Amino acid sequence: MSESTNAQGAVNGAAASAPVLPPLYRQLEGLTAERHAALRLREAGYGFAAAANAVPLAAEECAIAARSLAIVFAAQAPHMPVALTGLTAGNNLFVDSGGAWKIGAYVPAYLRRYPFFLLRVAEGSEELALCIDPSAPQVSDSLGEPLFTADGKPAPQLERAFAFTKSVEEAMLRTRAMTQRLAELGLLKPSVVQFEQHGKPVRIDGFFAIDRPTLAALPPEQLAELRDRGWLEVIYAHLLSIGGIPDLARGIGG
Repeated sequence: MSESTNAQGAVNGAAASAPVLPPLYRQLEGLTAERHAALRLREAGYGFAAAANAVPLAAEECAIAARSLAIVFAAQAPHMPVALTGLTAGNNLFVDSGGAWKIGAYVPAYLRRYPFFLLRVAEGSEELALCIDPSAPQVSDSLGEPLFTADGKPAPQLERAFAFTKSVEEAMLRTRAMTQRLAELGLLKPSVVQFEQHGKPVRIDGFFAIDRPTLAALPPEQLAELRDRGWLEVIYAHLLSIGGIPDLARGIGG
């Protein structure tokens, strides 16, 4: 009998874009000096992601992330790329018992952005509000760097957080445009990885991947489009990274 793992639940859960509570966030509050003047930000590691076996990735991260992380596409539209960090629910092989990330492995920007997030102030509005998860272990009222100055203005820490969070949001929007185009070209299809472990066949499914025959059959003008938009690099990084899935099954974590 073959051993089978379905990654769909983990992948789709990590890649879905919930309007109020994105993956890993337990609360979100719009940051204001009146309400959050006493808040500070401290270093708390990545224990908050210890149960995340898939983490969203932006397209521009894929080339470097592929060196240490297996990258697949979510089975549900818009098929955003995610890094697999484990093959069983609630188990991130890249976070140790002390909350430290695996040495030498790439840390996705989605995790580095936490506990901040940008939300539109109203549906259809272009104005974005910086929010925070007040339940995050990084948030304190006594330790770390203050988010606001004594006169209620954003402190340097908060300004840096806003700039980085905005850059991540913009990268995710560009990534969504990429995956939508890849889907239009028929490049994203359900995929399976099969290998042997301890003499038994193992099957990993429940995710999408670039279909190599479809990619090879693309007309020259469409292949040139992917090249010119920088997406061929993402595609090849993803395809090469899938070779790391057996390492995850062995519990090595890449």
